[in-house]
Amino acid sequence: MSTGTSLRELRQWVCWRAEERGGKLTKVPYSPASGLRARCDDPTSWGAFAEARETARERGYEGIGFVFTAADPFCGVDLDGCVDPETGEVEPWAMEIVRKLDSYTELSPSGTGLHIIVKAKLPEGGNRRGRFEMYDRGRFFTVTGRRLPGASHRIEDRQERIAALHACLFSRHEGAFPSANGAAAPDNNLDDAEVLHRAISAANGERFSRLWVGDSSGYPSDSEADLALCSMLAFWVGPDEDRIASLFSRSGLAREKWDRKDYRRRTISRALDGMTDFYTPGQNGAGPSRNGHHRSSGISIPNGPSPLPSLPEAPAFPVEAMPSSCRPLIEEATDALGCAPELVALPMLAVLSSAVGTSCVVEIKGGWREWASLFVAVVASPGAMKTPAAKVAKKPAFERQRALSRAYAEEKEDWSRELREWEVEKRDAAKSGEPAPEMPEAPSMGRCVASDTTVEALVGILEDNPRGLLVHRDELAGWVRSMDQYKGGKGSDRQHWLSFWSGDEVVVDRKSRMGEPIIVARPFVSLFGGIQPAMLGELGGGAEDGLMDRFLFAYPAPRRIRFTEEEVSAEAEERYAALYDNLANLKLATDEHGDPNPKPLKLTPEARRLFAQAVDALGAEVLDPGFPRRLEGVWAKLRGYLARLSLVLAVCRCAETGVREERVEAEDVEAAVRLLGYFKAHARRVYAELSAPDSLDLLAGGLRDLLEESGGKWEGSATDLHRALDEREAASLPGRPEELSKLVLRIGERSPVLEAVQGWRKTGGREGKSRRVLKLALVEPAQEPAKNAVDPVVAVDPVSEGDNGTNGNNGKNNTVDPREPEGDNSDNGNNGANARAEGSPASAPADATDARSADGDHHDDGRERFTL
Repeated sequence: MSTGTSLRELRQWVCWRAEERGGKLTKVPYSPASGLRARCDDPTSWGAFAEARETARERGYEGIGFVFTAADPFCGVDLDGCVDPETGEVEPWAMEIVRKLDSYTELSPSGTGLHIIVKAKLPEGGNRRGRFEMYDRGRFFTVTGRRLPGASHRIEDRQERIAALHACLFSRHEGAFPSANGAAAPDNNLDDAEVLHRAISAANGERFSRLWVGDSSGYPSDSEADLALCSMLAFWVGPDEDRIASLFSRSGLAREKWDRKDYRRRTISRALDGMTDFYTPGQNGAGPSRNGHHRSSGISIPNGPSPLPSLPEAPAFPVEAMPSSCRPLIEEATDALGCAPELVALPMLAVLSSAVGTSCVVEIKGGWREWASLFVAVVASPGAMKTPAAKVAKKPAFERQRALSRAYAEEKEDWSRELREWEVEKRDAAKSGEPAPEMPEAPSMGRCVASDTTVEALVGILEDNPRGLLVHRDELAGWVRSMDQYKGGKGSDRQHWLSFWSGDEVVVDRKSRMGEPIIVARPFVSLFGGIQPAMLGELGGGAEDGLMDRFLFAYPAPRRIRFTEEEVSAEAEERYAALYDNLANLKLATDEHGDPNPKPLKLTPEARRLFAQAVDALGAEVLDPGFPRRLEGVWAKLRGYLARLSLVLAVCRCAETGVREERVEAEDVEAAVRLLGYFKAHARRVYAELSAPDSLDLLAGGLRDLLEESGGKWEGSATDLHRALDEREAASLPGRPEELSKLVLRIGERSPVLEAVQGWRKTGGREGKSRRVLKLALVEPAQEPAKNAVDPVVAVDPVSEGDNGTNGNNGKNNTVDPREPEGDNSDNGNNGANARAEGSPASAPADATDARSADGDHHDDGRERFTL
């Protein structure tokens, strides 16, 4: 976090640990200097940030905290129990507060709450209500540094917004904030079917769906799951206990215990306790407009569902794109375990790619070669059967590792015997004055699999196993946390993993080598792991190094796991295992240094044509208006993944059919393209989970749709454009046309395929009035962005607008830069000659610009002038 007046600069830091008081766990502050309990009214018991952090590490405290005082400018907002620990999803009421305050926000130590820090002073009145608290003095907040994805990095000045929020929550006027218990929420006129439809379609719809069908996985107990579902139902139907009970009784969670009146009433009462927001459709213009924008400018706790969009749809995994030897096992394991097919297929891809290893590469063209290395991750909640499914896929690799371990044990036993014999020979040679015989070389264990290992140890394994490894981590969040754990977070583990993905040379210094580094010229690692949705932010690790962009993700929709009588057949397992063994036994050629010398596989002409089309399509998608900018790095890596997947599929096909001439065929590229389409869709789901979409991206998507419906061009006033987008319910549409025109020009600046020009249009003859208009057009991404793509233009004199700037003759290339900021008074020079030389439109007299210039009546507000 950063701020003008930094929290870190203030000596207001303490350590803390959780202790039981009155049967409840409480966070107790401790002085970083004395180790005694700290007090929020005793500055001598506080310390500096670095001191508190170091003390917490050395003495085993659970964390550090900041003490708010009347002397500092900071205020803390505590939102309790608003984050789903399983998915990381923030409840709608809390997300609205986060967005309104728009300041530094982080997860609480438990991961179930949020702390927002702003610059503000609290008004007089209350500071606690239900799960909401706010303090600016006399209280300490734990500080975790785990920033909420998408939240601001800075602590912002939010005095007015805090005052408005405080008034909304703690106003003494009746009706200013609805009471959950005893006060009826406004009737929303939703029948049960509509309630269920809206609940399932809301931002937390997946979590609701799981609970509704009876899936309580991810909750400490069935009672906690009951409470969660009652809370969701209460939001939609209001504090109507009878209706909540009636709906709950229809859910999959309903059981004998629910029939107990005391348990039912107690659970619903707990759900309603402190609840202040219920769904209410907009009324009398006070609610959201058709495009979701609230017409009220003040801060309020939301009465409707979260404005966060639902996750993009999760398409089904294309099992038919997998090697034929894999498909039966995927289908049978899916039926037997009840899991999503990708939970078996993704680790299977990693296992097969690790078997290929450094034996071959795909050669796209001179200088562009790709290994078979894959980094794949399954995003799923606990109980989704990630581990059993991965076990099915890993089995051949782990059986091979066991065989290598047995072989190593035998070799080590032989070596021990040879070593004993060498010791005898050595002594005999010394007695006879002869040179000692050469010491037998110790064997090393062959490796094809690694799990919990440091980068240094992994590089050591790769040094002895040039073919490469499969690295499997059950939880990728733990993998990220373990990086540089022995180096105070200052190591280069992430950089080494980037090198593993790229196959670049890795150099690691180890003390045990007495200054001699380990150098692996061609490291090969295929990585597979699982991660929970709530932990996705950990994978990025707060770094912008692109490590997360290098993963192929599967984020299937939750499904209810049911017991089945289905089993995996031995035949399906044997077919898959035979394919793995064939790949693992491919010849590994080496150069004169002992480094891998992979066999290059080339693409057939038809495969090359399909590959080029797919690469071009990826490039076009990135340029598409509305494409999320945060996915640009992901799409850049997908070009390489298209080649890698084609390689893996081609080698598998050749191993299955016994083809001797190994090359990448068109069918391999086609299957890789199908897999790539799946991974693109799931990348969008993953990154949507991490943060809200960029508002400009959403608006750009609406502009693209409008232009496509209009034949690629559109012209009109900002008001016309605002009305057209509002009718289409375009996302992120600002409230005023003036704001829209500025955003449209910004989108045009950053999009090479969307031309956006602002200028003037005559409405009636030479002496008629002029009006300001926007001209939009979609252009081919390959052509040079040209401002005359929408129309040639010449200058006019919109006298009615009262512009008295100095524009000179702005006819150069029939246009000026339409993106100059309004009010720019720079002189554009006399460019009329250039305009005439290059040709003026027939409707514009050649002397129109000169006449204006002679009169000295010019306009230079940075806007393009044009006329029909």
